[in-house]
Amino acid sequence: MDELVFEIQETVIYFLDLIPRSLIILLTVFCLYCVHYYIYAVRKPMVYIAHGTFRSFVQECIPSLYRRYYPTPWCTGTHSMTIMRFFFKSKPHIDYKRELIQLDDGGCAALDWPVEEPEGYNEQLPICLLLPGVAGHSRESYLLNWVLGLRKMGMRSVVFLNRGAGGNKLKTAMSYDGYQNLDDLRRAVCLIKERYPLAPIIVGGTSMGGITLVHYLATYGYESFITAALIQSAGWCIFESIKSLSKPSNMIFNLYLTHRYKSVIEANRELFEEDGFNVGELLKCRTVQEIHKKYVVPRHGYENVEDYWNKLSPHRQLLHVKIPLLCLNAADDVFSPEKSIPVHLTEKNPNIAFVITAKGGHIGFMEGLNPKQMGYNDVLFYEFAEMIRKCLDEGELMLNGQWTNETPQFPDNESQKLYPLYQCTLTYTSVH
Repeated sequence: MDELVFEIQETVIYFLDLIPRSLIILLTVFCLYCVHYYIYAVRKPMVYIAHGTFRSFVQECIPSLYRRYYPTPWCTGTHSMTIMRFFFKSKPHIDYKRELIQLDDGGCAALDWPVEEPEGYNEQLPICLLLPGVAGHSRESYLLNWVLGLRKMGMRSVVFLNRGAGGNKLKTAMSYDGYQNLDDLRRAVCLIKERYPLAPIIVGGTSMGGITLVHYLATYGYESFITAALIQSAGWCIFESIKSLSKPSNMIFNLYLTHRYKSVIEANRELFEEDGFNVGELLKCRTVQEIHKKYVVPRHGYENVEDYWNKLSPHRQLLHVKIPLLCLNAADDVFSPEKSIPVHLTEKNPNIAFVITAKGGHIGFMEGLNPKQMGYNDVLFYEFAEMIRKCLDEGELMLNGQWTNETPQFPDNESQKLYPLYQCTLTYTSVH
């Protein structure tokens, strides 16, 4: 027996001697990374939702919440996931027809309608209104994939373009700030509802678009003309977001966000100069804090940047959202630090749910070895939209987003409450 063991050892040593040492090191590193990947990256998302009708349908109709999310293994880091989305996420070709919306103050927004209609579409099927992020447009990769996926599901979609976005010139120096543009979104929603009165409207908001959506839903309640909504990668406390983006390791994202603001200013230089702004100084801004201080605050009438950030932070409005709202965030999103995600509010409002993945970055959520395929956020949105259609078909949900068998209670004294400045760090409270 000892001789057999000795022969096996000698054989193994012999073959190992034939393998280059560099290859052995590479194989060892690869094995260690695989172990690290499966322990720290591949996890089921954390789901926070209170007991009620919404929770029952979520458990029944959204299986992706209860499986492991496999982030693209070669870019699991928040920086790589966020950046690589721009280069590797598929961008299917979608033709749009643009409809301009004239606003009361002389400004102009727009709706981009996909030219190709879904098969078997009728005017009672849901319409998905998609809201992009800061200066976002209908050619964003995440929106193109949503439009294509929804069309395959037999649903119509439309992308809302804020003032100055998507190639639209500003008509006034009033641009999009995420908080004071609720009337713009209201005009778009009413236009859709007037045209398709029997179609439920499901909204998908991304980043700043999600922030605006929360304020809109909290302001209009059951009169929002929206049946349900999903938000991805929204920042919940702007103070924490700015603090995170100010770190040296995250400055690349701060610079990118600043560039998006400056692109709107550069494209409308004459208009801003007529309004009294020194465009040369604005274009020298290197951080989003500077842009907010030198442009957003004076143009939109805020007292200071702290006043703007406090009013923009959407976490203070979540208690007043009355329709089903699913919020997707990644724990490693530098735009929305994990500690600032207000999951504890799900205990007080059964209509909101939070889904937090361990990885995903900012609007990344790429999955599998080939990131061109559907990401986790895509699958979640399709399942959510299908769930809402099921609820409507079964008569469990009304067009205004109210559950037929529930009468939720909302705190009257909380509607205008502004949370104290800088006190946005929140504590997790798991809901079982």
